[in-house]
Amino acid sequence: MLARITVPLLATAVLIFACGPRSQPSAVAARPSIFADSAVVADVRVDAPVGARSVRFALTVANGTGKRVELTFPSGQTHDFVVLDVTGREVWRWSDGRMFTQLMQNKLLDVRDIVTYDENWAAPPSAGRYTLVAVLRSDSHPVEKRVEFSVQ
Repeated sequence: MLARITVPLLATAVLIFACGPRSQPSAVAARPSIFADSAVVADVRVDAPVGARSVRFALTVANGTGKRVELTFPSGQTHDFVVLDVTGREVWRWSDGRMFTQLMQNKLLDVRDIVTYDENWAAPPSAGRYTLVAVLRSDSHPVEKRVEFSVQ
């Protein structure tokens, strides 16, 4: 009777252990980022036409290396855009109110590949100067770029 319960319990424990989370070895964590040598380039564009009712943002990431690059994301969120006013107060965040999967995902960029994430800020609050913070949420190659712009 005891064997009838023990064997399934042991099998379940082995399965849970085998499928559980793993910490990465320190040699992998200490690997330098490709972005450190500026071989992978990120650029940010802001399109805020005079009198427009929305502002368009674009974060472009390009692989300028001679090899394939893997961007690793901890969730379904690959990027974010945050708008700050002149005092540094957050006035808009693209990801607010959005839901993202909790599954890790990868994006492979072949040599000279380009990926662009673009979003729209509808109905900016008022005319003035702002700062856009564009973020690539990659664990393997994080990027944060800031660009000042005006709404008229």
